[in-house]
Amino acid sequence: MTAPRPLRADELDLLGALFDNAYRVGLETGRSWARAIPPEETIAFVEGGRVASVVRMIPYEAYFGGRVLRLGGIGGVATWLDLQGRGYAGELMHRSVAIMRERGDAVSALYPFSVRYYRKFGWAHAGDRMLYLDVHQQQLVAYEERRLVRHCEGEREIPLLGEVYSAFAARYNGMLVRTEEMWRGHLRALSGCAGHAYIIEEDGRPTGYFFCEHKSLDTPGAHEALTRDFACTTPAAWRAMMGTLAVLPLNVHRLVIGAPVVPLLTEHFREPSQTARLHPVFMFRVVDLVRAVAGRGYDAQVRGAVRLSVHDAHGPWNSGVWEIEFADGQGEARPAPPGATPDAELTIQEFSELFIGYANPAALRRHGLFAKMSDQTAVLLSAAFCDRVPALADAF
Repeated sequence: MTAPRPLRADELDLLGALFDNAYRVGLETGRSWARAIPPEETIAFVEGGRVASVVRMIPYEAYFGGRVLRLGGIGGVATWLDLQGRGYAGELMHRSVAIMRERGDAVSALYPFSVRYYRKFGWAHAGDRMLYLDVHQQQLVAYEERRLVRHCEGEREIPLLGEVYSAFAARYNGMLVRTEEMWRGHLRALSGCAGHAYIIEEDGRPTGYFFCEHKSLDTPGAHEALTRDFACTTPAAWRAMMGTLAVLPLNVHRLVIGAPVVPLLTEHFREPSQTARLHPVFMFRVVDLVRAVAGRGYDAQVRGAVRLSVHDAHGPWNSGVWEIEFADGQGEARPAPPGATPDAELTIQEFSELFIGYANPAALRRHGLFAKMSDQTAVLLSAAFCDRVPALADAF
């Protein structure tokens, strides 16, 4: 096995061949994907004239506790079919943790092909999406607030879309900060599926937006409308979006809505018996415990200190007993004194679930879990970290 390294620009076409083999997208599509990747974001094994295996670490920023942290998005994980089982991808995932820490990332997220596989490297299932399936217009309430909706005029309105999105995204943990280039990509993708973007305004002030993606169904002239990229910052904005979906043209035979798990959208249905599915959607990992705790936001009312023993096999800098203190909306993690007794022992996966607000120890203790944690510790950790629901709307 050769040593892993970042790819060179002249090796991106070789990466395209790997993408074609791994994802069955065709060589030209694979090469177009590869040519769009900055080589410095990759780590790969290159052997025998092939990119044997690759991992991409995409630099993002994301909201946690209302503040912004640097996040490494893991994407494009691929290994040639005839080279699988040799440990290439596992070694790259292991090394990616140190690389992301060295470049300043505090946390990481990914969309898994297998939760079990990525959990071995410290990532944890920590985010769900609620899918409202096979919705029909007549099932929704046609609110009068739909009159607040107007058609978006494209890229010239990116600043307005970004303003609304940022206010909405900061209410969750894990939502990405969107750059202007990311917005252009979203609008291009929407245009590519004959979709439309809409803006919600109240008294001339933007309070929401939503995208309607369109997909042709087997029945000639029939379409499915998918709404999964949206932001609603007021009660009227929620009613405006849902009321507009209630009056989509009748050639839209089916609607699908993909939304954060909170708030539930059932109040906007005429009857709350609509089929919905909880979809486990992304995994999350704390890459640098000290940087993550210090960079995250907290409720100013949370005060206190706790000692946590954390074990991280792939990020040894995170392992040890940490004294974590909260005060005045700030957090700090520092090594506990030698011989200090921890208030709880956590794997890096458990700490990551806690940090993003997915695991609520105070609630879980009532069900017999987190049994080695005192009630006082559980209450403090829940108050500090379970301030917002995890969500992630962008794919990578």
